[in-house]
Amino acid sequence: MRIGVAGLGSGAVNALVATPGLTSHPHIRLAAAADVRPEARDAFALRYGGRVYDSVEAMCASDDIDAVYILTPGALHAEHAIMAAEHGKQVLADKPMALTMEDCDAMIEAADRNGVRLLVGHSQSLDAGILKMMEIIRGGELGRPIMISSSYYNEWLYRPRSREELDPATLEGNLVLRQGAVQLDIVRLLGGGMVRSVRGTTVLADPARKIEGAYSGYLEFEDGTPAIVAFDAHGHFDSAELTFGLGLYGRPRGRQSNLGAHRQARSFATLEEEYAYKNETRLGGSRTRPGPDAPLDKHQFFGLTIVSCERGAIRQTPEGVRVYGRDEWRDVAVPPSMYTEVELDIMYRAWANDAPLEQCDGLWGKATTEVCLGLLRSAAEKREVPMRHQVALPADRAARKS
Repeated sequence: MRIGVAGLGSGAVNALVATPGLTSHPHIRLAAAADVRPEARDAFALRYGGRVYDSVEAMCASDDIDAVYILTPGALHAEHAIMAAEHGKQVLADKPMALTMEDCDAMIEAADRNGVRLLVGHSQSLDAGILKMMEIIRGGELGRPIMISSSYYNEWLYRPRSREELDPATLEGNLVLRQGAVQLDIVRLLGGGMVRSVRGTTVLADPARKIEGAYSGYLEFEDGTPAIVAFDAHGHFDSAELTFGLGLYGRPRGRQSNLGAHRQARSFATLEEEYAYKNETRLGGSRTRPGPDAPLDKHQFFGLTIVSCERGAIRQTPEGVRVYGRDEWRDVAVPPSMYTEVELDIMYRAWANDAPLEQCDGLWGKATTEVCLGLLRSAAEKREVPMRHQVALPADRAARKS
């Protein structure tokens, strides 16, 4: 399957450089990329050898690709997904799926009308450890879930930002949509998908950063299972102290992860200087960070997630998952794999076999987006918000239809 990448910014750096998958998948060829910046196009052509385009539309219209991986800003996801679908391309969209429910609907409608697949990737929710937790929970050996807890503490708020990301009116830098989309997707995945209602709060505590730096939420599933989520991005406590010293991509995190981010944020004399720094971290910039020197052998941790069940509990470990039973604790080894590999596996199998997506389809992505927007609405209106568009996992939906 030939893939074209739409957008060569920070998302593309993660997908191409920091977490290789697009460049190493045995059934995928990285065939093209589109970006408005000539330096990004030049860097892509030099490094990956694919064709480059100065617009997403031109790339979608070409015969060089079978699928489009959308890594443009969230506000453009719907426009570019619809554009790809109209040209008969399979669509892989980065999180958040979109910034409004209307845009989610438009993306789904375009994919259905044109007979293509729409996959919404929520990155770390597809870590092999999380998927193994889901498998064990669904297997029933621990009984039904009775509580899900997920918390993440890191320095996300103080990473270099673009002008759009620090403008609260754009939602491009919104913590709930950018990071909560992953955390809430993990919780939905482990809880079976059907969230009944959301109650949440957000926190803006640093006047120098005019975007939310923390949130907390309470979700109740249709079967009564409660889920508690918390995310604090202010760079004080670090979840790595609770996750074996590991963070994203299975990489070690020490105290300098937080302290260094604060020092760097203070080093920018003006916001314009910070914007310029951020721009240089995109593909083609002078500060594009290198990828890992060797394949990672540990699982990635998007904070600490624990599922309590009737007869035990379960969590991730660096090597897989740990099951806490009444009579014993046992570790289950699971080979690590990056989320990009899993996303591509799901799409490739469906495309190659002319079958529906096994996971992460548009309806699922829309449901996760609804929870994110519901949490933001609850925080603004200080009330519980009911969910109207939740869906079960694709396999469960298919089983009910049959």
